[in-house]
Amino acid sequence: MIMSYVTYVDGVKIVYSPFVSEEEVQTLVQEEIAHFSQTGKRLSKVEIDIDGEDYVIKSWEVSPIRRIRRITGYLAPTDSWNSAKLSELRDRVIHHNLAARNRLAVQETGIRLRLNGMVYESVVDGPGLRDVVFVQGCPHRCAGCQNPGSWDFGGGTEVDIANVLVSLPSSPLVSGITFSGGEPFCQAAALVEVARQVKARGLDIWVYTGYTWEELLAHPDPAVKRLLVLADVVIDGRFVQAEADLSLPFRGSRNQRLIDVKKSLQTGRVILWEQKSYAMEIPPRRVAV
Repeated sequence: MIMSYVTYVDGVKIVYSPFVSEEEVQTLVQEEIAHFSQTGKRLSKVEIDIDGEDYVIKSWEVSPIRRIRRITGYLAPTDSWNSAKLSELRDRVIHHNLAARNRLAVQETGIRLRLNGMVYESVVDGPGLRDVVFVQGCPHRCAGCQNPGSWDFGGGTEVDIANVLVSLPSSPLVSGITFSGGEPFCQAAALVEVARQVKARGLDIWVYTGYTWEELLAHPDPAVKRLLVLADVVIDGRFVQAEADLSLPFRGSRNQRLIDVKKSLQTGRVILWEQKSYAMEIPPRRVAV
């Protein structure tokens, strides 16, 4: 296009020829959005031009990798927060009560958890496929936080933990549960009960916390130690914008550590978690030729 106009429709960037009317643009874009939605894809940009009597439409899909990085909040240096990205993040962490959706009976426990939201089948909050419980309330309020909407201790939604457990795991492929937030250790007592049932289902537990390992060990709340013992890996420390590093696995800044809880408690010193190389553990197989 030598000359073009730019507008936005439902968050989708539209670049169109001046020979296409605004009414035609709206109609064509809505059709394109609907087409992408039917195929489970999301539209990021559309170019509309005219070639004779035909419309020429070029469309771009939102990259799945891009979506993952927006979910984590660890944005590239060229990115910045805007209302569309914040809206997308909120949409991904809205709590869906799967019990109500499936009309299942849930027997409440009386144990309440203030929840910011849940994300199912995440690939960025620990190894494998994981369900993530985002709790509400955080005292750390780190600059550059991926989820500032989780800071307010009065925000989110208070639920019985039964409504959380009924959807965990969300799929047979899920290998673990991650507690994030917000600050999980500020609601340690409720999460202990969630963690016990999660572990009984054969799932491992990762916990993201703004506290350091040393602060957790010295914490006066006994529930903090109980939750710590139930965790397999703790990612500790506040997010530090000056130490942000997108190349780090499962964490946002270099000061944060992936701590193997069991080994660290046994030895009395911090032992870092190491990802297993499963290929090295497969014994050689003899093949007849």
